[in-house]
Amino acid sequence: MKNIVFIDSMALAYKAHFAFISRPLRTKSGFPTSAIFGFVNQLAKIIDDIKPDSIIIAFDSPEKTFRHLAFEQYKAHRQEMPEDLQLQIPKLFELVDALGLPSYRISGFEADDIIGTLAKKASREGNMSYLVTPDKDYMQLVEDNILIVKPGKSAEPLSIYNVEKVVEEYGFRPEQMIDYLALIGDASDNIPGVAGIGPKTALPLIQKYLTVENIYEHLSEISSESLKKKLVESREIALVSKDLVTIKLDVPFDDPDIQFTQPAPDMERLRAFFTEYELTSPFTKMQKLFERFTPGTSSPAIEELLPPAEVFQKDTSNYKLITTTADCEDLAKKLSSVEEFVFDTETDGLQKFTSNLAGASFCFKEGEAYFVAVNPSANSGGLFGPDLSARLPIEEFVRILKPVFENPSIKKICHNAKFDISILKNYGINTKGLHFDTMVAAYIIDADQRLSMDELSEKYLNYRPIPLSELIGKKKQADKIFEVELETLSNYAAEDADVTFKLYQIFKKLIKDHGFEKVAYEVDFPLIETLEIIERNGVRLDNKSLKILSNDLALQMEIISTTVFNLAGETFNINSPLQMQKILFDKLKLKTAKKTKTGFSTDARTLEGLRGEHEIIEALLAYRQAAKLKSTYADALPLLIDPTTNKIHTTFNQTIAVTGRLSSVDPNLQNIPIRTEQGKEIRKAFVPSDKDYTILSADYSQIELRIMASMSNDIGMTSAFNSGEDIHRSTASQVFQIPLAEVTTEMRRRAKEVNFGILYGIGIFGLKTRLGITNQHAKEIIETYFNTFKNVKAFIDECTAFARKNGYAETLFGRRRYLPNISSSNFNVRQFEERVAVNMPIQGTAADMIKIAMINIQREIEKRKLKSRMTLQVHDELVFDAHKSEVDELKSFVKPLMESALPLNVPVIVDMGVGDNWLDAH
Repeated sequence: MKNIVFIDSMALAYKAHFAFISRPLRTKSGFPTSAIFGFVNQLAKIIDDIKPDSIIIAFDSPEKTFRHLAFEQYKAHRQEMPEDLQLQIPKLFELVDALGLPSYRISGFEADDIIGTLAKKASREGNMSYLVTPDKDYMQLVEDNILIVKPGKSAEPLSIYNVEKVVEEYGFRPEQMIDYLALIGDASDNIPGVAGIGPKTALPLIQKYLTVENIYEHLSEISSESLKKKLVESREIALVSKDLVTIKLDVPFDDPDIQFTQPAPDMERLRAFFTEYELTSPFTKMQKLFERFTPGTSSPAIEELLPPAEVFQKDTSNYKLITTTADCEDLAKKLSSVEEFVFDTETDGLQKFTSNLAGASFCFKEGEAYFVAVNPSANSGGLFGPDLSARLPIEEFVRILKPVFENPSIKKICHNAKFDISILKNYGINTKGLHFDTMVAAYIIDADQRLSMDELSEKYLNYRPIPLSELIGKKKQADKIFEVELETLSNYAAEDADVTFKLYQIFKKLIKDHGFEKVAYEVDFPLIETLEIIERNGVRLDNKSLKILSNDLALQMEIISTTVFNLAGETFNINSPLQMQKILFDKLKLKTAKKTKTGFSTDARTLEGLRGEHEIIEALLAYRQAAKLKSTYADALPLLIDPTTNKIHTTFNQTIAVTGRLSSVDPNLQNIPIRTEQGKEIRKAFVPSDKDYTILSADYSQIELRIMASMSNDIGMTSAFNSGEDIHRSTASQVFQIPLAEVTTEMRRRAKEVNFGILYGIGIFGLKTRLGITNQHAKEIIETYFNTFKNVKAFIDECTAFARKNGYAETLFGRRRYLPNISSSNFNVRQFEERVAVNMPIQGTAADMIKIAMINIQREIEKRKLKSRMTLQVHDELVFDAHKSEVDELKSFVKPLMESALPLNVPVIVDMGVGDNWLDAH
């Protein structure tokens, strides 16, 4: 008996494509590779788990099939294949061919028909067939010798369906899947089924009557008149649906004597393929495929095909473990004599202020690295802890290496430097001369790529570092690092430094070649130290006021709940989407919006779209707002207070947002609402360190509009800013063609929505929704706006044209965001990237401005040796814990440094305020 794998290639390609939809994989030239990558990974996993003797690939026919002839609307509603996936399908053909895998694509038939026919043939010949597909219609083929394999995530085991599992999961035998689908239909293929019959109704019918035909023969036994009516009215379409969902088992093949043979990979073609599409990482997983289907093949033979990602080799590595004072002093001398070196810390956790240092690795020459093992405590293990006596005491580490770290003339390179310099600072080492961060550099080069050192190593070096899981287990329990054998830990840590040094050599050249030096060396790299200082400063919270707010919000939620129940006419679980669906769409008959797997959506966007239809919507939105404030801020923030500092210490991410903006986590302070009274109460809880301090806020005024005015050089906008007019009143005056004095509050509001909407590529529908007006009115406002501000329209057109020509949008500082789909034939995809092409230069420039200001302000604080501290950055605002004696001095340089960070041809205005809390200061 042979194990034969049949793969529905299109289903697998779709699954792989959408698995990476949030961060798609691409080559350096921008060619999409998500589907290819996912396909290769699944293929390797299947071979590992099933160990097949033969693999057959099936593709759908590009022509219409017999099903289209039987039912004209078959698959009529299916969306066009995503363009990125379309590009990869021909490459999958190439890959399959190079792998020597038999593949079939037969005119007029789909992949499931091809697989069904071949699987039945294999079964008749006594073989075991595994059908790899995520589609449930294949379940009809399951029998003793035919199993379904549902692919999952790489870390998950394959789900294999035999007869028993199909019965257990679906409640009927495999062959009855045909009749089940005939009743419920299949929305993805536009197969109608019986109108009004869903899974719950279909299941007992199938269980009792077995087939569709038998159901109709026993219609008189069905007691429900409504169900009987549905079946009678859909008799013909039910039988058509059954024919459509039935997999054909008699597909004609040119060669009826098909043999299930072993693959015969073409080594040279595979080498060229994987090299061209930069897929050296998944190739290493394919080694088993070649070894299994080419008996006697070993790794050296595979290396002739394509050098797989190299791995650590103990015999050829030049890594040194250091545990003594003498050796550490010798290392310090070497480090003091070089112009630059890489360093990396190893810790027992990721908490930057509390984790213990286990050691540090260094590299200043490719292939040569050192690891200093450290005992972070006077306690060398005691009765129960690991024995750390063989390591260098932390006091010696600091004494010997502190002068090296604090020597500004020696350039330091790291990967995720903010963490490393923070760890060292815990031990009194203030790193100077930070020159380069390979993680941040990778983000500058391409903000959409994956930034872990391991992934960058495989992508740029074709080298797979020792995985951390080999040291501390798959759960990556960092606190076990002191239990790792020293030589093993040394090799791991030294390798990290070595890899970082190699990446540095590549990235510094890429940054120079692509013109990123300004954004790298003047903005993002210097910002690292500033962010570490801000995080360490932290901000104090008024715990009592948050507790009061939490209680107030709880009471408010109770009151709103009563209102909701009265409006609904019954009580229900407001937090249950399913129960809310029944109230809104079944009982109250509100118009529906987005459909989900479990019914109609009740998410915030849907509810916003239902405003005005029923009073209950306003009440539900108010309830959700109160619940979010309570859980996310009032209750959660106190839990994040550090017991040693009595402050919260957020973590700023500078490599997440593709526009260059900063984000923050633990807690996320970027999304604290300020338009509602309860949201303002959250800011009220942010208070000074003690009675000697006050809160100072410095906020850019309408900075993105000013940047747009400057970049577009529009006369109307620049003159309004230069004359100090209210830009929204000025816009309203010009758009509505009335004197400034006659602009009403409503007119100003509408002008404001248009002004900010233009930044984000607002369209007619978007403006209509925001202003609650008709499509025609929205169209007229936008047309009038562009006729008034002609250079703004020209600027938008220039941005999209630039992005279409170059494949990216960029800020005034040269930060880029790549837009590979800017010329897509898919309207929605293209329109999204056109909006990004306009917004990125504006929002990204604003992000660069405040970063430059932060760097310069922190340097000035240090230069003047002030007690005042910068504690927060939220969008366009900086917040300071200002010593009362220094408020005027702080104001004297904060405002000009922010306003001069990046000169524009319109005034840059910074509003400042001082108060007993963040709200009052803002």
